[in-house]
Amino acid sequence: MLLCSISRNRRILMAKTKNSLLTSKKKKKVAVRAKKSGVLALDSSRGLRHFTRAFHTEVETKVCSPIIKSYVKKKFDKETARAILANPDYNFSYNHIAAYCYYDGLSDVEAIPEDSHVWMAKRFADLAESGRPLVKEVEVKQKVDVYKPTIQDRMNEQLSEIIGDLEVLVDMQPSSDIPKMFEYLKTNTVAQAHISKIRSYYEPIAAEYALLQSMPTATQLKKMSEAEQDTWEQIKEGYDNLSKKDVAMFVKFFDTMFSDLDAYANVKKAARAVRKPKPKSADKIVSKLKFKADDDRYKIVSIDPTTIVGATELWVFNTKNRKLGKYVAEEHAQLTVKGTTLLFFDGKLSIQKTLRKPEAQLKEFGKAGKIALRTYMSDIKATETKMNGRLNEHIVLLKVSK
Repeated sequence: MLLCSISRNRRILMAKTKNSLLTSKKKKKVAVRAKKSGVLALDSSRGLRHFTRAFHTEVETKVCSPIIKSYVKKKFDKETARAILANPDYNFSYNHIAAYCYYDGLSDVEAIPEDSHVWMAKRFADLAESGRPLVKEVEVKQKVDVYKPTIQDRMNEQLSEIIGDLEVLVDMQPSSDIPKMFEYLKTNTVAQAHISKIRSYYEPIAAEYALLQSMPTATQLKKMSEAEQDTWEQIKEGYDNLSKKDVAMFVKFFDTMFSDLDAYANVKKAARAVRKPKPKSADKIVSKLKFKADDDRYKIVSIDPTTIVGATELWVFNTKNRKLGKYVAEEHAQLTVKGTTLLFFDGKLSIQKTLRKPEAQLKEFGKAGKIALRTYMSDIKATETKMNGRLNEHIVLLKVSK
């Protein structure tokens, strides 16, 4: 009895101890996350740094991407914006970048610190740099592989259409009414390049009909070898439905076709416009011309070199050897230039003389009119020499006559 009582008391004590431990444990508190207020509720009056901290705690991360992307589209040119936005989306989920972008668009706020501007500019520059290759990759992927026929493909397509039309005419044979092939070619403006191909296509067919006209007689066949007899028999069987008259009509049809093809080819060849070279401008003609623009010693200035082109006379003065020269164009020709050389001048009439008193003589030359210039060279008492047409950096271009 005593043992049973002790055992029962022990069980009661253990149960009380367990209940005491359970009740002594503190109840765990469940934290309730406060709802974020959103960007519109943020205080922007205390500067960017305070705004950024508030943005981090009060604005959902999912809002960052639309804010940053909208800012990029407004702030950057189209090409740069496209490169920036080509980067993966995680680049646009940062709170501090979104805060900067939103704050930069606000009015009546404190100025953004310079270091923030510099850092953000570098950030977007890096994104643009990394995004450009991605834009190119997208463009390549977006390109649709559209078949673009080559010129040769188009020509072959046209030829197929022409052959199709001509096959209709062939199917109408044999007939005494021979189609007017030339009119068809002209009406449809068939390209000259197709003529030889049309001929090549129909020549083997025409040759078979020509061969039928020379079909040997039964007596001639007996004198031939067995192989030759088999060949002729096959030809005869292939065209067994045609009479000699029908064969003759086919031969005439193809003869007319080839004749008209030749005639049309000649017309196209004669009508082909001869390409005329585009005339060069005077500026381009004299672009490599060497001459002296002005000379301080003799107080002379070169004329516009483009006036040489088309002139009949050109007066020049060589400041190195003091020679005054006169170029005269060939009869029924005009002066022009090639590189640094004058062209189409008369070798006999084009002469030069050394001036003994160049300062005074050039001053007098500058005042001379057309009539005075006719005898100006002959009045200079000096030995004349022929001109070679070469112009250089010592020669001043004085006057031209048209």
